[in-house]
Amino acid sequence: QDSAKRKRGLFGFFRRSGAWLFSQRHFHFKVLSGTAAGVTVIVLLAGIFLYVTLRNHQQETLRAHTIEVMRLSSLIENDVAALETGHRGFLLTGKPLYIASFDRRRELIKRRIEVLTGLILDSPKQRKRVMKVQEVVQRWLDTVALPEIRSRRAEVANSSEPAEGLAHTGSVALGNSLLNQAREILQSLQDEEQIVLNQRMLEQEWATQSTQILEFLPKLERSVVEMEKEKRGYLLTSEANFVEAYNRAVTDFYTYNGYLSILVANVPGQAELLADVRANVQRWINSSAVPEMDAKRTGEDITALASSDRGEALMADIRQMLTSLEKNELNVYELRTAAASRERVIKTTLLGCLAFLAVALLVVSNSYSFVLVRRQLVKLEDVETRIRSIIQNILDGMITLDEQGVICSMNPAAEKMFGYRDKEMVGYKFTKLVPKSYGSEPDAKPVPCAWEEMAKRTGSTTLALGRTRKLVSFPLEISLSQMEVDEKKLYVAMMRDVTERRRFEKEIAAEKESLAVTLRSIGDGVITTDVQGKIIVLNNEAERLTGWSSQEAIGQPLKSVFNIAIDLAAQARVQRSGYRNEAQSILLGLPENATLTSRDGSERIVEQSASPIRDNKNEVAGVVLVFRDITERQRDEAERRKAETLEQLGLLAGGIAHDFNNLLTAIIGNISLASLLLPPDGEMVTRLVDAKNASMRTRDLAQQLLTFARGGAPIKKTASIGKLIQDTVSFSLRGSHSRSEFQFDADLWPAEIDPGQISQVIANLVVNADQAMPNGGTLHVSCENFRYCATTTPVVPDLPPGDHIRIRIRDEGVGIPDEYLKRIFDPYFTTKPKGNGLGLATAYSIIKNHNGLVTVESEVHFGSIFTLYLPAALEQEMPVESPGTITQAITGTGRVLVVDDEEAIRMLVHFTLTHLGYQVMQAETALQGVNLYREKFAAGERFDAVILDLTLPGGMGGKEALKKLIEIDPTVNAIVSSGYATDATMSRYHDFGFRGVIAKPYEASELGKTVHDVISTSHVNFGEHLEDGRLATRVA
Repeated sequence: QDSAKRKRGLFGFFRRSGAWLFSQRHFHFKVLSGTAAGVTVIVLLAGIFLYVTLRNHQQETLRAHTIEVMRLSSLIENDVAALETGHRGFLLTGKPLYIASFDRRRELIKRRIEVLTGLILDSPKQRKRVMKVQEVVQRWLDTVALPEIRSRRAEVANSSEPAEGLAHTGSVALGNSLLNQAREILQSLQDEEQIVLNQRMLEQEWATQSTQILEFLPKLERSVVEMEKEKRGYLLTSEANFVEAYNRAVTDFYTYNGYLSILVANVPGQAELLADVRANVQRWINSSAVPEMDAKRTGEDITALASSDRGEALMADIRQMLTSLEKNELNVYELRTAAASRERVIKTTLLGCLAFLAVALLVVSNSYSFVLVRRQLVKLEDVETRIRSIIQNILDGMITLDEQGVICSMNPAAEKMFGYRDKEMVGYKFTKLVPKSYGSEPDAKPVPCAWEEMAKRTGSTTLALGRTRKLVSFPLEISLSQMEVDEKKLYVAMMRDVTERRRFEKEIAAEKESLAVTLRSIGDGVITTDVQGKIIVLNNEAERLTGWSSQEAIGQPLKSVFNIAIDLAAQARVQRSGYRNEAQSILLGLPENATLTSRDGSERIVEQSASPIRDNKNEVAGVVLVFRDITERQRDEAERRKAETLEQLGLLAGGIAHDFNNLLTAIIGNISLASLLLPPDGEMVTRLVDAKNASMRTRDLAQQLLTFARGGAPIKKTASIGKLIQDTVSFSLRGSHSRSEFQFDADLWPAEIDPGQISQVIANLVVNADQAMPNGGTLHVSCENFRYCATTTPVVPDLPPGDHIRIRIRDEGVGIPDEYLKRIFDPYFTTKPKGNGLGLATAYSIIKNHNGLVTVESEVHFGSIFTLYLPAALEQEMPVESPGTITQAITGTGRVLVVDDEEAIRMLVHFTLTHLGYQVMQAETALQGVNLYREKFAAGERFDAVILDLTLPGGMGGKEALKKLIEIDPTVNAIVSSGYATDATMSRYHDFGFRGVIAKPYEASELGKTVHDVISTSHVNFGEHLEDGRLATRVA
């Protein structure tokens, strides 16, 4: 059962594998893989052949290199032996022939060592051995051979016999030791190279080597025979040509012996036998050939030597050795040839099998590919049939065209669209059916259709005008695609009648344009999002408020564009709701009012409302968000509240200042009056001066209260501004960590100013500078005369030409950032947590009312410079007043009426003017004053001057009272007086009919001077006064 299951399982596996192999799945992969497998095997086989060839070539190159190294080392060894032979022959005979041989061998050794060194550059060990051989040979030459040769030459030159013991025992021992060391080194080099050569030799190469040995052995034997033959010829004839032939035979022997030594080095027995042959030949030369030939050359009797059989015995041994060597090598050759034949058969068989497998696999893969292709063709025919059926039944028109735009075929839908039959249109140009095209702009004017231009838009959609058989034009959409059939370009044009779609598109475009116009005309920002909270519509106002353009914002999350701060309560509501719909979260999480941060970082306060967009299932599909900028409105409301508060505070401050000035008038006036009554040099006068100065500072504080209460134009008088600046700066820095430095021109021009208001300006700037230096510092204050004209540099914008007084206040504080410099004089603008933003605005307003200019320069971390320009009053005489003294009052005569509700002031004026020589009468109310004036005027006792307080009880004030008095006496000399020193009536008193003005509080001297000036100029016609808002002429 188990066996049956295994068979069924195996059968099932093969069946599934066959089904997959011959199925159409992965068709191209299977076809390519079959062919690729055959090609891969062929390439692999070629690679193996190439690898074997390259490997054999490499091995052959390495073997040749190794053989060359062995050959050169063997030749050097032979040369060393020959060098020794020439040395000994010359020592024995003294003949130059041996010296020539000695020198030639020495040069050969030198050249061959150089060549051998070049061959073994990549082997430091072998190179070291060669250098050692060279060193040993050179040492033998320097210590043994050359000294003995020089000594022997000297003896030959003296024609004497060689001295006994020329080559003494020590010299011979040293020479033998050195040359034996050189031979041993060369032999070790040859042994290592032989090992390397053995590792790289193949069986076939061993066989070839044996063939070479068999070729060289006869030559070696022939050289031995030649040596013996030429020696005997010389002994018989004494001819020199036999000596030369003998030497050539010796050279050939050593050459062949060197080659054979390399070839038989891997066979120890053969190598030893060859070494014995060489040794016997050397002995034969030394013991037989050389002595007999030398004796023959010297004319000695050689019978005894020639009859000796030692040379014959050595030669017989040599021949026997050579015969054994050849016989042994024949056996080696046969063994190596057989091994090489077996190796060649194995390689040939393996390569043949691989080639067969490759061819078989290629045949199988091609057959498999053929079956697959055939099945694919059948499938393609079926697909083509289906495609043709689809083409015939699709609703879109389809036309095939050639490269020139000539129609090749039309489907039934195209026939129905244009009213032509397929056979009728074949061969006609495509432009017959599509004469005009809109190009890429559907709203553009149609132009004549050019096939070349249309073919360039392959792969895109083109709008065009089609023309039917009845010459009716209609819009159509053409999609052109390109394909190749039989290496020819064909185009397929898919066409669709878009008449209805174009009509719908125009209706939708008109509706969208209407909606866009509506959105643009809305003054509020409108943003529409989808259900994911991503923006789909953004109108112009929304672009302005958010800083995002419509193109950039569309597709962005609402939170990224509409960046508002959501309070914690709104976030908690969203979290409690659990909505996953972003649109619903927006509806629930938006507060009514919020701060919107624009893309450029600016902030606006907006009020907003959000409404859901619902789909046909009544589910939230988006949000419409409407919002408007209420920053100005809230700012106006805040400013209005501030203004109301300041107005109330101003009324309170004005009332306080008025009452304060009334009290100060009584105090200052009485002090000054008391000073007039006392001797000027008394101690009491000094004390009274101090009390007056303290009271005058209190008057300045009251003046600041009036300015804060929104007083009118300044009450100007000609004054020196230097002391005012110094006193104000010193007073403002009292108790701070900062100190002041002053630099004033010695001859400062006078200025027409309101001292109280200018003092307030200086105080505001000094306080700001001191606050900018929290750790203390130096406040630099300078005041100088400045004449400005068109050629003055640097140019001061907005400053009119003329004479000015320039005041600079420079601190060493933190400085003002550039973005704040343009706003520091705006009302309510402040960077201080507890500031109200009125200090610099008030200073700016005061300087402007003085027809002056204020500028500012600042650098962050380096401080600020405020510069004030005030017009100089050169034509005015500046009153000279000695500090610390009481100005003497001017006396006079006349009748004076004082109208004031404060009894203390009435009494002060009465006593002061009485002391100065005037007759004074008093009235508490304006009505009492008018009645008293009428009574005295009727009685012929006209008052020379009337002092009227602006604010009087009973409903009638000073201005109304003056109108009544003018009706009684058009030439009335009225002097206006008030604690509201910043009232417009005080600064423009002439416009209201008054002849003079005196502001409370005042000194007795001021009062006397004002009354004296008014009475003394009463004969002058004053001209104009204001009555009911119009100027009227008052005749003196």
